[in-house]
Amino acid sequence: MAELELFSYEACPYAQRTRMALIEKGLDFTLTEVDLYNKPDWFKKLSPYGKVPLLKHKGDIVYESRIINEYLEDAFPQRPLLPREPMQRAKAHIWIDYCDSYLMPVLHKMIGDRKDPAKLIEHRKAVAEKFLFMENEGLRKLSPGPYWLGSDVSLVDLQFMPFLERFPCYESLWGVAIPAECTRLKQWIATMQGRDSHKKTANTFEFHMIRYRKYDQAA
Repeated sequence: MAELELFSYEACPYAQRTRMALIEKGLDFTLTEVDLYNKPDWFKKLSPYGKVPLLKHKGDIVYESRIINEYLEDAFPQRPLLPREPMQRAKAHIWIDYCDSYLMPVLHKMIGDRKDPAKLIEHRKAVAEKFLFMENEGLRKLSPGPYWLGSDVSLVDLQFMPFLERFPCYESLWGVAIPAECTRLKQWIATMQGRDSHKKTANTFEFHMIRYRKYDQAA
């Protein structure tokens, strides 16, 4: 058995981040799927938050996808997914944080207010603004591409990609869209879709739609 064990849930975008990181770093790991809607007792004892992903390494555990990925970067530096140069590394962390602190909150608000037409219009605009910021302040300024930080994939790419994989469902259900001006962003999505780490962890549009339809139909 591999010394790394990742506890995951197939539909979880946060767990997908870490699965992609393990694949990109070429690390052997055991994948243990957990049903988050019927958590086994052993997992409740193992996970302080009762969430995935959770990584077990040599008997110790690390949790929260962002922290796990940074741990993997420190513990297995031979295939780096962050720049070595301090300023470039800081910029990478800025965009990793942007995903969780700025993009995800507006997406969550949109889903939460999906039954309110007026608020939904506001949230569509807010989501578009976040994508334009990513396009103009991130992708266009940081590098010529094709990835966020240049010619090599990084943790920044892995931070965003699981949510962009699911974004077509948001378009279909709630009418939100990536602005036409975001040409670099769309090119980046196409590039990431071609990587093995995404192909090996991605689910289909219909797989995600089944779950989002259930969510959308909920009271």
